[in-house]
Amino acid sequence: MERTVNIMLTVVVVVAFAVLYLLPSYLAFARDAKDRWLILIINVFLGGSVIGWGVALYMATRTPKKAKGAAETLA
Repeated sequence: MERTVNIMLTVVVVVAFAVLYLLPSYLAFARDAKDRWLILIINVFLGGSVIGWGVALYMATRTPKKAKGAAETLA
């Protein structure tokens, strides 16, 4: 019984870590960010460092700049 609980706890912790680790990539794709593939690459290869993860998160959540003269779309 104790072994099963330990295995389940390990799986939960690993899944939670993976979700947190890939959060910038998820946000980039969900927000349809311009550089979403670059964010994914930075997140996967440099996300292990706090700086790489922070850069990926910043890039995923920044507001895109509007192009000059772009027409506003009315919904």
